[in-house]
Amino acid sequence: MIKRILQLNKITSFIYIVLLCLISFNNFAQSLSPEQLLSELIKIKSVTGTEKKIGLYLSEYCKNQGLNITTFSDNDSSYNFAASIYPLTSLKPNIIFMSHLDVVSEGDISEWTYPPYSGEITDSCVWGRGAIDCKGLAVMQLKAIIENIPDSGSKELAYNITFLAVSGEETGGLNGAFSVSNYNISDLNPVVIFGEGGSGLANFIPSYPEQVVFGISVAEKKALWLKLEARNKTYGHGAAPPALYANKHLLRALIKLLDEKRLIKFGKVARQMFREVGKMEGGIKGFVIKHINWDVFWPLVKKYFEEGEIMHILVYNTFVITNIYNTDIVTNKIADKAYATLDCRLLPETNSKKFIKKIENVVGPKINVSVIAESPGAEPSEDKTIFFKNMEKALICEYPESKVVPILFPATTDNNYFRQHDIPVYGILPIVFDQELIESVHNINERIKIDDLYRGINVYSVFIQSMTNPEGKPKRKFRLIKAKQDR
Repeated sequence: MIKRILQLNKITSFIYIVLLCLISFNNFAQSLSPEQLLSELIKIKSVTGTEKKIGLYLSEYCKNQGLNITTFSDNDSSYNFAASIYPLTSLKPNIIFMSHLDVVSEGDISEWTYPPYSGEITDSCVWGRGAIDCKGLAVMQLKAIIENIPDSGSKELAYNITFLAVSGEETGGLNGAFSVSNYNISDLNPVVIFGEGGSGLANFIPSYPEQVVFGISVAEKKALWLKLEARNKTYGHGAAPPALYANKHLLRALIKLLDEKRLIKFGKVARQMFREVGKMEGGIKGFVIKHINWDVFWPLVKKYFEEGEIMHILVYNTFVITNIYNTDIVTNKIADKAYATLDCRLLPETNSKKFIKKIENVVGPKINVSVIAESPGAEPSEDKTIFFKNMEKALICEYPESKVVPILFPATTDNNYFRQHDIPVYGILPIVFDQELIESVHNINERIKIDDLYRGINVYSVFIQSMTNPEGKPKRKFRLIKAKQDR
């Protein structure tokens, strides 16, 4: 009997310890500051294809904060979930904040100041892979939603507010946004989606380099990945070089592509952006910028659109040779097959089939051109909606001296998957980038300033309040930290 009592006491103690640990974890999770939450997310390595672990952690965190969880898929490489103020079954019109769970690989770890998955909090920054792209944005969006969960007994909100986490964005989004937008769109019932895209920059207006301008992306370039293949049957030994062989054939074709003259295209969004910037600039220079697509002004502005300039990518279809390779590599053997891959970024107005046909015409009939992957195209979202206007007001509330313009985002995100369904989608990471932070994205020493993290939460929080309580005065809960304080 005594032995049985001792065994029961041990079991009871063990259960008590487990429950205590669970309660402690929940209390810890609930008390995480924004920078601590971001640090915890960075510590969970989530390179594309391994998103389930971070998905489980984040969905549990959301559940503990009182949000309603809907899991759309829970595979290792496709973990997608929604965390909403009201259950999705309420079918309320839904304002959705979207972020992706996956990150690119860390590269050479030895080149990082702090380990890429340490989530180091120092020098007033949170360091690590995903700090900006895209876990920092996720923390901003999620903390803003949590801070605006209505108290019990409060007036019911007209909108549902949802955080949507998706997988696989860094490799095209097929396991994430593509799947959710095609199979779960009716469950989400979105009236607007805010994802990644634009941000704040200085040096945008020529005569006012200190002026901060936020670009909210309303459209983006399409990604088109191509493979080029050259085949030339030749003698195999390097000591007897033929006049033409696969590598030489491919290089000649690539040089032709690089030398090909490209046509400038001022699309709808680009023209709109330049009109807004021209208004900010004012005077004769502003008039030129507003009408930058006029041929008469081209000699004056051409230098700003040359290859390597930031404006270049907004008005040209671009491509980069990302790889040149052989499958059978022996130094003294002439390969009979050679391959190259191109990362092409196309303006929204560009027809992909016509673009590929032009590539084929330039490289010639003996180079085979095939499509590796292609992101969707979509019509630009309107910038006259209440959602765009209220986000503009939220940005100016947090950054009172800033300006806001609609922009074409030169990279490719998940946003177009939802634009294809005629849903207004806007891209905004509400921080002001400097050159050093821009260069850290997909690179070593990725990091985000803690001040920027807090200010981003404020922006999204003020936006929520403007949509759910338009008559009230917006409250900015998160204040800036001291500039050099370590957390």
